[in-house]
Amino acid sequence: MFELRLAAMGMALWATPVFAQSAAPLVGDYVCQYGCRLTDANPSVQIDGADAACMNEFGGLFRGKVLGPGAVACFRKIGRLSPDGLTLVWDDGVVWKRHIAAKQPDRTPP
Repeated sequence: MFELRLAAMGMALWATPVFAQSAAPLVGDYVCQYGCRLTDANPSVQIDGADAACMNEFGGLFRGKVLGPGAVACFRKIGRLSPDGLTLVWDDGVVWKRHIAAKQPDRTPP
């Protein structure tokens, strides 16, 4: 029995970096595309191992879990990243698009 518990602990420690790598595409700021309440805040997802920190459009922080490559559970719902990595679709129909900052003009004097 001891060997089984030891093996399970080793597997848990070994699996944590895999979650972080597979969930890396989820990380970032988003803009609500559909189904959100209108605010000035951008929703976001941050990953720490198998744990997720999701911020809604009001700035409320919610804890969740990474479910696998491109999937996260937060807000009592599941979000799945589109194949192109730009859209996070939640199972209740809410859609977040990746926030891509506009390129700032070069202000270096000639």
